[in-house]
This record gives sequence, C-alpha cells and structure tokens, in this order.
Amino acid sequence: MDFKWIDTGIPGYGRDIVYANEKYYLVHKEPAGVAISEDLKEWEDNSIDTNYFIPSHLSYGNSVFLLCGESNDKNGTYIAISSDGINWNYKKVDTGTSNDLSLNINSCKFINNNLIFIGAYYTTNSSTNIRTTTYQIYETKNGDTIKRHEVKHQTSGTSVGIMDIEYGNGVYVFVGDNGIIFYSTDLNNWKKANSNVTDKLVGISFGKGLFVITGANGTILTSSDGINWTKQTSNTDSYLIRSRYGNGMYVAVGYNCTVLTSIDGINWSEQDDGFTGGTWYGMVYSNNRYVITGNRLSSTGNVPLLYLDVTRDLVDYENDCIFVYDKNLNLLGIIDEFISLQWTRKYFEAGEFELVVTPDENNIPLLTNKDNILIRNNYTESAIIETYDIEDNSDEVELTVSGRFLSSIFDRRILQKTINFSGESINGMKTLINNATVICNNFEMETTQSVSKNIAFQCTYKNLYEYLVKLSKYSLVGFRLVPNIENKVYIFETYEGKDRSSLQNENERFAFSDDQANIDKASMIYSSKTEYNYALVGGPGEGSDRVLKTVKKGNATGFDLREIFVDSKNQQDNTDIENQLISDGESALTDETFTFEATVNSDYYKDKWDLGDIVDLKKEDWGIVVQQRIIEVKEVIEEGKRTITPTFGTPLPEVFSE
Repeated sequence: MDFKWIDTGIPGYGRDIVYANEKYYLVHKEPAGVAISEDLKEWEDNSIDTNYFIPSHLSYGNSVFLLCGESNDKNGTYIAISSDGINWNYKKVDTGTSNDLSLNINSCKFINNNLIFIGAYYTTNSSTNIRTTTYQIYETKNGDTIKRHEVKHQTSGTSVGIMDIEYGNGVYVFVGDNGIIFYSTDLNNWKKANSNVTDKLVGISFGKGLFVITGANGTILTSSDGINWTKQTSNTDSYLIRSRYGNGMYVAVGYNCTVLTSIDGINWSEQDDGFTGGTWYGMVYSNNRYVITGNRLSSTGNVPLLYLDVTRDLVDYENDCIFVYDKNLNLLGIIDEFISLQWTRKYFEAGEFELVVTPDENNIPLLTNKDNILIRNNYTESAIIETYDIEDNSDEVELTVSGRFLSSIFDRRILQKTINFSGESINGMKTLINNATVICNNFEMETTQSVSKNIAFQCTYKNLYEYLVKLSKYSLVGFRLVPNIENKVYIFETYEGKDRSSLQNENERFAFSDDQANIDKASMIYSSKTEYNYALVGGPGEGSDRVLKTVKKGNATGFDLREIFVDSKNQQDNTDIENQLISDGESALTDETFTFEATVNSDYYKDKWDLGDIVDLKKEDWGIVVQQRIIEVKEVIEEGKRTITPTFGTPLPEVFSE
C-alpha cells in the first residue's frame, strides 16, 4: 500500500483529527492547539487555553465542534464548544457530585446525531477494599444542554477506567481497562458483556455492520451486535489505540507506528508505513483517504501525518456498494452499509432513488452535498442527490437522501428559440440538446445509435427534459446520461430494450408466469379511457383558414371509434407543417392502457430480462396472456433482503404541440 507522510510544521504531539466543512482539524498538545488545513500541506494553527484541560479529543456534529481532554483545573471538569474550530467557549460539566470533580475526558464522538463524551471516577470502601467505578456518559446536541448518564461497576481493589464509546446497529458500546465492555440501547440501562480478555481496551469503531475494538498487546475484538465478541489474530503485540472503517477497509493504528488493515475485520495484515519507534494516535477517514496523526518527529519536533488514498483497486467491493463522486467525477468515497435503498429505473424518463443511512463522519459529508453523483456496481444508470433530511426519533437517527437519475439534469434547461425538426426521433433528441445551454463542459453525445421512428415537430420555450420524454415515448426508445469515470465525461445515450417475447426468434425468450413460478405478488390496471384511434389536428390559422389534418389508426366505427382534437395552432406555418401536424396526431393516438406490476424472482434480472425488454406475461387465472414492455423496475434493499418489482405496460400519449 502506498503510504505517504507529511511534516505538518506544527510543533507537538498529534492527537485527534476530524474532517468537517471541507477542512481537516488537527488537535495537538505540547504546545496545545487546533490546526486547520484544506489540503494537509498548509496549516493555520490556533492555540488553546490549557487552564481548563489539555486537549486530546475532538469531534464535530450538528454544526459545532466539541473539544476535551485531560483535566487541568482542580475546580471542575470542562469541555469546549466552537462553531468554527477557532473560537472556543469553555463550559463546566455537572458531574452530579457534591464536590467539583476534575475528570479526564477520554473520548468524544458524534454518534447517533449526538455529541457524546465520557469520563469516570471511583470510590473505595476502606473496610472491604471494594472499589466502585462510576462511568459517566454525557450527550448533547450542540453543547447548550448536556445530559448525564451513569453506570456503576464494582471491583476488588482496582479501578477500571473507561476509554472509548461507539454506536452501531442500535446499540451503544463502551470499553475500558481489564477487558471491560458495556452495552446499552438507550444510554440508561447498561449490561456487561463478556470480552474473554483482561487486556486494556482502548478504542472502538463501527463500520460495515461490525464493531471493532483495539487494545493493549495487539488485542482486536469484533462483534456484530455489541454483545457477543470474538478475538481476532492481529499478528502484533503493539498497543493499538484507534481503528476506523472506510471504502471497504478497516485500519487500526497504535504504538511502534503500527498500521494494520483488514477487508473483513477478521483477517488483519501489518503494513509497512516507513516509520518505526513512534506512535500513531488519531485517525480520520474522509474523501477516499485515511489520515493518521502521530507523536512529534525526533528530527523536527513537529506533528507527522500519515495518509493513504484508498482506491477501487485496493478493496473487494460487493454489488450493493454505492460510489459517491463529485460533479467532476472524482471519487469522494463509498457507502457500503445502509439501512435501506430504493433504486427505481424507468425506461422513458429519469429514474428515482431513496437511500437511508446512519449519519456518521463518513456518510454526512458524502451525502449532504447537492449534486454529488451516486454510482452502483454493474448499473449503467447513475443518480444525483437532490434532497436530504435527517430525522431523530429519539431511538435512532436516520439520514435520508433522494433524487433522480442523471438524465434529470436536462430538466434544468429550456429551449430558448424556435426549433423545427423533421427526421428520426433520436436525432430529434440530439437536436434539442444541441440547441440548449450546454449541460457541462465534459459532455459528449453517443457516437452510434439505433434506427428510430420518424417525426416532425416544432417547439419554442419548452422544458428540454419534458420534450426528451415525449420523444422517448413516441419512438419507444429509452435515453440516459452515463458517466464515463475513466475519461471523466458524461455521455448522452439512447437504447432499446430487446424483444424477448414468444412472437420473435432472434433473442432468447423470457416469460413471467405462474407456471415458471417467478411471480409473487401482482396487480393489474386496465383502462380504455385514454384510447384514441382518430385525431383531428388543428394547425395554424383561424376559422375556415385553419390548417386541419386527420390522422387515424384503423377504420373503427360506432362504439369502437374514439376521437380526439389536437390543438397545434402554435405550430408555425412552414414547408413542413403537414408532417408536423401528422406527428402531433400520431402522438395522440394510443391503445387502451394496460399496466401490470409484480414482485418477481430476481435470479435472472439483468441477465435474461432487463428494463425496456418486451416479454411474455402470463397470468392465466386472470385471463392475461400478453406481450408487454418492462417500463420500470423498482429494486428495494432492506434488512438484508432484496425485492425486484417490474412494471409492464405502454406509455401514455404525449402531444408535441402545446
């Protein structure tokens, strides 16, 4: 692995480091301060008043920073709050005791939408030598109001300190001396878990559904529920201080400049970082990069930083990973753990998505920036973030992100002049795009295309996306905007689904039917209300001078005849007016609507059938044996289960002149 290091030029010992507001914030001591940098190279250092405490721990959440550390005031316990990481407001903490305890705060984190910090004190019964340790867990939204939770633990003659706390899978877990582990679902009711070790447990992290504890003598423990723990082989006896998870990889660091990595949290490998003898202390993962802080360099006395860029080549990804890119298609990070995902692909228009995650130091910066791009493994379509919200229901906090697929970008453009077109529908799409304001500098048009239905139309001051959808439904050709990561360009593509019905012999056939046992739940809607087979199109002109054109499908009479008037008076009278009116009339003619939705077996999805394909649809007990196009596929991943729901049918009519 390609580790790189930086001499920050900041004197002292590096402690915690966080990433917030597109900047790194580094805590250091001897001398004490918080240094700020955008690129890890240029740092602005700001000193810290050490009359209250010597800073070591830093966290960020709910738009504020929380700073704490080793108490330096005999008259009480203090923390510091800041909105910018520069100007700090020192606050005395109510420890709930009659005297002003001066506690060391051993960790602070932003977890489950709260800033949480921890400390402990003990009392000893002189006659029994029983020592009672009181663990204190404090939580606050932004430092204004601080709530204290306590749990007591008795030992014989020795105190057992608290070192770190974490949250995941609905459970809080804290760790400390002599292998102690406590867990709770609400911060109030705590139970002791069995670690089966007596080593000091120093740090705990959570990622990809797994708690990872690091400690003395190379100790690494893992658990998915915070209750049942397994000791892993670390192949080191170093004192391990911190661990983090990001981009499909766990990293643990500690004494002797030890760096361990693991893909699964079970199998660990020691990495050569080029350093010996020192201590790696703090660590943050952000923007596809691990950054690790250390004790002062012997050569300069400054804080060193070790960093590792984690690329797609370094980790073994699963299909459910979501890659997050910025608008310039630079990889920012990966979401490989989420509460739920809805990914709805649509043939004639932009698809939609909704992603629900736990807000943490990895997810918040990735998912709360508008226009970040989401890309999934083995999916052509990509999505763009349009909306996000954070909900705290007191038991659990969820970050919900939603938006549409990339082709929705065309919804941000209008056609600012009159466009007359006659030719293939796909060329019509490209003509409209080329006559709108450029989407971005790195935009390209597909170099090949299929043959599509001819059309003539005129449009002025219309929404570009709406007209692309009209042309898509008219020609039965899908369209999408596809990012090419290697070349960092966006490519406009059109595509056609395959005919896999029993009415053809060119492609492998596919059927959804009860006989094939690949339909679970199903619903059907049939309607003849929108069926029209005769259109009278009114073009430019008034009264008897108005240009009229009749377009019909078949020779229906009586009850079967369904007429519609299409008002195309806004079409300008030109040499191609007749073809334009015919196209408007054809776009208004439609068969009865048939929509069938079903939850299906996903085994052959994207292999033997896909979005846009025409397949046989058989529900014989309903009297349905038809050939239908798949116009939508909704995929839902939740609680480890995946459901696939395709929708079959035909598009509703789209009239071009409005």
